[in-house]
Amino acid sequence: MDRSAKDIAPALAALAFHHFGLAVASPEEAFRYLASLGYGAGNSAFDPIQRVNLAMWHHPAMPDVEVIWPGDGPSPIDKLIKRTGTMIYHLCYACPKAEQALDALAASGVEIVPVSSPEPAILFGGQKVSFHHVSGFGLIEILETGTER
Repeated sequence: MDRSAKDIAPALAALAFHHFGLAVASPEEAFRYLASLGYGAGNSAFDPIQRVNLAMWHHPAMPDVEVIWPGDGPSPIDKLIKRTGTMIYHLCYACPKAEQALDALAASGVEIVPVSSPEPAILFGGQKVSFHHVSGFGLIEILETGTER
């Protein structure tokens, strides 16, 4: 392993899968399906920055799911839902230091385009989240926890 690979490995190792985001026009069917699988409803909120409704669902043996649906007025997911219907919208990774993880991904050759700057997320107790488009993969969300796992 060369020096640059040694430098980026800790930042990449600190990334942990957190949840996937499911964009829906209306949440009722998604809620029924998740409940039928044994998921339990967690926190829910309206995000005034993104102008979307959010609901977290948890399962003891499966990944967490964030159900996202439009609020009143325009939101970032409106066009996507009209074009594709219900879809997995993003994958979220948690890490203590978002900038270090993103720099490490870029240093490893991954092409990343910032979509949104870090903003406090109401659903995650004010922890900052940012969105990024990863070439050849899609949209990711980075949740900055500020703590090592």
